[in-house]
Amino acid sequence: MRRMLALLAVGALSALAIGSAAALGVNGGAIQAGEDLTLTCDPDGVQVLGWGLETDDGKVYSVRIGGISDACQGNTLFVRVTDDGLTIASGSVDPLLAAHTGAGQVVVSIPGGYSAAEINDIHVFIEGPNGS
Repeated sequence: MRRMLALLAVGALSALAIGSAAALGVNGGAIQAGEDLTLTCDPDGVQVLGWGLETDDGKVYSVRIGGISDACQGNTLFVRVTDDGLTIASGSVDPLLAAHTGAGQVVVSIPGGYSAAEINDIHVFIEGPNGS
């Protein structure tokens, strides 16, 4: 009985800790996480322009990102592709160049490729000294 009460107490404390962490807001800065579209160097955010889907095997091998502000040049763009919250692929472009910003775009490879059904979400973030 004591063991059961101890386990319940530990479970309750864990739930409180996780719940309070989930309520934390997202603050802007040189690196960000969460669903905030406001980037320090790109206040209106970036756009996913398309996926590199191969018709041979039906797998996605890349993602195209555009709408990157010129102020982000020299920073690193990171992409993380997830399935049910677990990272299945990631890639980066370092540094962002003039060809990638403004009217340009960047293609980030997804090594090995994944079926579209496996891809649940995409996270894009930009880190670096420029545009701070």
